[in-house]
Amino acid sequence: MKQLLLFLFLLILAVGCKEKSIDEPIDKSPSIESFSPVSGASDSVVTIIGKNFSASAVYNLISVGSYTAVPISASSTQLVFKIPYGVPVGSYSISVKVSGVTAAASQKFAVTSYESVDSKVENYNYVIGTQTIGPTYKFTSDDKLVETAKAIYGMGSNMIKISLSTGSYGLSGSYADLTSLVRDNSSFRTVLDMPFRNYFFWAAGHANWSDGYSESERYSDSIQIYNLTRYLITQYNNTGKTFYLGHWEGDWYLLPNYDTSYVPSDVRLQGMIAWYRTRQNAVDRAKNMTAHSNVEVFHYAELNQVVDAKNKGLKRIVNYVLPYTNVDYVSYSSYDAQQLSQSEYSSVLDYIQSNIPAKAGLTGKRVFIGEMGFSLQKSGGSTTQHELDNRNFLMKPLIWGCPFVLYWEMYNNEIDATTGAQKGYWLIDDKNVKQPLYYTYFNFLKMARQWVTNYKAVNGVLPPQNLYLNWASETLKTKP
Repeated sequence: MKQLLLFLFLLILAVGCKEKSIDEPIDKSPSIESFSPVSGASDSVVTIIGKNFSASAVYNLISVGSYTAVPISASSTQLVFKIPYGVPVGSYSISVKVSGVTAAASQKFAVTSYESVDSKVENYNYVIGTQTIGPTYKFTSDDKLVETAKAIYGMGSNMIKISLSTGSYGLSGSYADLTSLVRDNSSFRTVLDMPFRNYFFWAAGHANWSDGYSESERYSDSIQIYNLTRYLITQYNNTGKTFYLGHWEGDWYLLPNYDTSYVPSDVRLQGMIAWYRTRQNAVDRAKNMTAHSNVEVFHYAELNQVVDAKNKGLKRIVNYVLPYTNVDYVSYSSYDAQQLSQSEYSSVLDYIQSNIPAKAGLTGKRVFIGEMGFSLQKSGGSTTQHELDNRNFLMKPLIWGCPFVLYWEMYNNEIDATTGAQKGYWLIDDKNVKQPLYYTYFNFLKMARQWVTNYKAVNGVLPPQNLYLNWASETLKTKP
């Protein structure tokens, strides 16, 4: 009997312990146990050991003081990242934020030098990149702007194109001007503080110049662009960043309602010329009047109807506006030419280049591709064909010598009005699946960094851009 009672007692105790262990909450909060090394240059590779990290790299927000970083690789217990280039010498706390919960390391990382040899490789112009404007989905607790910027950086890109508009990302708040937006909005400030080298902005803020450009309109536009330029070169002085201020497809400003049969009046053409000159003069004046180093701001005009101007002589920006401006660069939204043969495509870019007035201090090719690409729909719904079509489009401007080529875009922005389906202008789809074209970018950028590293090790200098472009176009002929 005593043995039976003892057995029942032990059974009850065991069940009670079991139930207690089931009821106890499991802590899924991230924690940092250690990181190594504990000191190094501003682009050092650091490994964090801990618990409850996300296995998806972009879902881990790493902070080094006030700077942000995206992991190179990630698992639930280990994160590998680089101390962002440009972090000054000093000691910085390291923390990781996962699903809204932040874990901080007990020890600080000591940045021992501002720049190293590798930083030059990291900041080299690898030419191909992408953008995020109007994404229609997201997957993390970050807003759409910050999430997509992290995804672009995590892919290996050191350039990004964004719209200076809260509406493009579903952000709240209103701002008096472009300067207050990038200065006071935490999401824009986060993206500008990320270690991108080249930023392309839709920074329109344009006045109604189509019926004539009044002095008050000129003054308003001039002040806005002047203040933005001055803020950027002051705030990001000595960071190595370059900012390009421009706008969306300009020929649709010139041709209202997308009407290609519309013939712009002389008043409309002169108003647009004056608008460009006002903006460019504001950029130039701000740079001349503000002390700065190792940071740059340029102004660009974006064209999107060039083929009909070249072949038919129709009144477009390229032939009736651009020759009378003083812009630094020209962005080409190249959908009207991307399916042409290489020789025809190159002749279109030659035509644009020939219409850009010379400008002191700027040499070489000054036409870049601000938008290009096929959606998944246009590639027949085949992800393989989508990769091939867009890789072919990428090679054409590289062969010509464009300084930048930007694919439209990281997350899709267009919904089919008839079916409600995503059109598929994407590198990552609405199910958070990385497309074959994403891996083409990821693998190419990884190979490009290694190629530049090897060239520098052998020759002691970074490769000239034309040599790199030859290598890049040849490499893309076969899927990386």
